[in-house]
Amino acid sequence: MKRTLQFLLAMSFVAMFLISPVAAATSQGLEWGIALNDEFTFKMIFIDEGEETFNEGINATIAETPPAINDPLVNLTGIDTFNITMTFYNGTELGLYGILFLGLIAVGSHFAYPVGNFSLLSELAMDESFWDENHTIINNSQVWGISYSETSGDETESITAEYLKADGFCYRYMLEVTNTTSNIETSVSFVRDMPSSGFDIVGFITDNALYIGIGVIIVLLLVIIFKKK
Repeated sequence: MKRTLQFLLAMSFVAMFLISPVAAATSQGLEWGIALNDEFTFKMIFIDEGEETFNEGINATIAETPPAINDPLVNLTGIDTFNITMTFYNGTELGLYGILFLGLIAVGSHFAYPVGNFSLLSELAMDESFWDENHTIINNSQVWGISYSETSGDETESITAEYLKADGFCYRYMLEVTNTTSNIETSVSFVRDMPSSGFDIVGFITDNALYIGIGVIIVLLLVIIFKKK
């Protein structure tokens, strides 16, 4: 029995070292939820005075390993950007359509954020030089983000960037102008395609193979211990 417990302790230490590189986070609980070669699909949609005029699919691929996160992170500008390639479904480059993403400058400039501590990201955002009374934080169970909105005359202009809390990558980016009298909208939206609801068992196993393997080993060891009792 003593040898079994010693073996269990040894396996626990091994598991700890195996898990550390995968689940490593900063002292503030921040870590990247995305990795090199991750791919996402989006729909870019133009609405001109209430009428849809453009609807095209876009592929986005993480083309560079996300950089190390400053520890501690003291401002949003301390999060380094990394290369993301984007093409239409037919493989052509975005070209001048890429100019549309300049609006991100007004709401933090990032296409992805680390996950794990969105309260900290909110605090850092509100401390940035771009922040004023026209900015608001979006923070619910699914997404975190920043929105800018300003009314001039009979028009309200807004820029919104939302990020899925599960991985920190862009979920929705929107430039919108709404006539406050007629409520007619003109907008450009960039919205991520999400998998249908339901538990993706294959994806879960793939993403958590190491944890599952270690869990199986520990369960087997516990079974052996109880059988020997």
